[in-house]
Amino acid sequence: MNKKKNGSFYTNDKLAKFVTDWLLPKIISKHNISILEPSAGDGKFIDALKTNTKWDKLLSEIYVVEKNRKELDKIILKYSDILATCEDFLIYQANDIRKKDLVIGNPPYIKKNYLTKTQKETCSEIHTSNNLSVLKIKNIWSAFLVRCINYLKDDGILAFILPAELLQVKFAVELREFIKKEFERIEIFTFDELLFEDCKGQDTVLLIGEKKSDNKGVFFANIKNIEDLKPEKIQLKKNNSIETNDTKWTHHLISSDNLEFVYKVKKDLKLMKDYCDSKPGIVTAANDYFIVNNQTLKEFKLKDYAEEIIQKGFFVNGSVVFDKKNFKKLKDDNKPAFLLNFNGANPIKDEDLKKYLEKGLERKLQKRYKCSIRKNWYEIPNISTPSEGFFFKRSHEYPKLLKNNDKFHVTDSAYKIDMKENFKINDLIFSFYNSFTLLFAELEGRYYGGGVLELTPSEFKKLPITIEQVEKFSEFVERFEKKKSIDEISHSTDKIILAKVLKLNSEEIQRVQSIKSLLYNRRIRNN
Repeated sequence: MNKKKNGSFYTNDKLAKFVTDWLLPKIISKHNISILEPSAGDGKFIDALKTNTKWDKLLSEIYVVEKNRKELDKIILKYSDILATCEDFLIYQANDIRKKDLVIGNPPYIKKNYLTKTQKETCSEIHTSNNLSVLKIKNIWSAFLVRCINYLKDDGILAFILPAELLQVKFAVELREFIKKEFERIEIFTFDELLFEDCKGQDTVLLIGEKKSDNKGVFFANIKNIEDLKPEKIQLKKNNSIETNDTKWTHHLISSDNLEFVYKVKKDLKLMKDYCDSKPGIVTAANDYFIVNNQTLKEFKLKDYAEEIIQKGFFVNGSVVFDKKNFKKLKDDNKPAFLLNFNGANPIKDEDLKKYLEKGLERKLQKRYKCSIRKNWYEIPNISTPSEGFFFKRSHEYPKLLKNNDKFHVTDSAYKIDMKENFKINDLIFSFYNSFTLLFAELEGRYYGGGVLELTPSEFKKLPITIEQVEKFSEFVERFEKKKSIDEISHSTDKIILAKVLKLNSEEIQRVQSIKSLLYNRRIRNN
């Protein structure tokens, strides 16, 4: 928790050495170089610079900022000639306007809800002064990045270790555009390995931006393992399609030709939003309290308030339907599967209800934001009628779109799906599991360090799909449940959706399948 609040995930020695070794040829022709490290941590970048004699001859001034006094004192003890300031960089940056030749570092990763009021205001000021939206501020690192780009001289260079969300999430789109506008040459290094073991699930990238360059463009390299992190082993590749389109930068592994091919096929296709309406499931504000197992239901005598619900996608593995038989297994396995609907209930008249609500008060649930804004903290809003189907926003092997056979509720771990007029849920589900739509699930979504794929509501709605009528849905369900892998299903569906409907030839279909596999293997780190 302290690391989350302080954002103190330190750079390892190998990565710091690689960055400084990689930068040296770019800056070797300069003299009296001024450098800023805005969040020095334990000083790994300073060590890499000061212990390299080639760098040491070029350096004029090193400005080091670190708010942790103990860490900064260790750096000063080793290098007395640095210009050190013990301060939050967000405060420091308002008083130092000197331009730098190089800004290097690993800015803190602190979510917005952990920032102080002053930090939030400063982040907003940095964004607005660069014509960037304050609504896009999700983490402190974005303000560090923008402000440090401002620090650069006209021919300056920036080298930052950043979360991979820079390359893929929606709120970072304008940051990517800002970076493209500010730098003539951009180099992005992605990694198959997690660089920070104590930063669970956080993929990271190395961004290097050059304000001036004779070889302009956006270049990418993917590092399979940390042992390959040596300049002589790295080959950068330019990807013109990513540079000119709004494609997420995480997909640099796809060649320009292949990107152009899939977008050409997509051009004439309808999207998910053309066939169905989707909206988030039920938000309880405390699933472990409002969604209980059968044992708890009996213990507190709350059966009269219980409604059947699916809490998470993990509970529906392996099928494209969810019915009473599946729910009975959840119930028998004592999984949390009952939503407590206390709307309109009277705890004064019901002693059992009163006792259970007291447990919630002991946990101070009434003070949680989503509970506190309710008329009664224990009444869950928007418990609407169950939908025809649901799509779980997070998945691993493949995205899960299921038919809600017996009208169960679902939490906001899924999007509720209801078909538009003249379309059927069976046809949507059958048609969804083709390689092209699954490919775009990988393209449109974002992934986390453990290989989890997530699609936001807007990303789900944008998935390209064409619907074909399925004659025997029950047979499709049976095949789906017996599958060895999702490819077995999608390749079969491809013979209808891609070949007969989209008129792709066998070579083009294989091309789609290959691109989808490339993205999937990259996400789950299957090399």
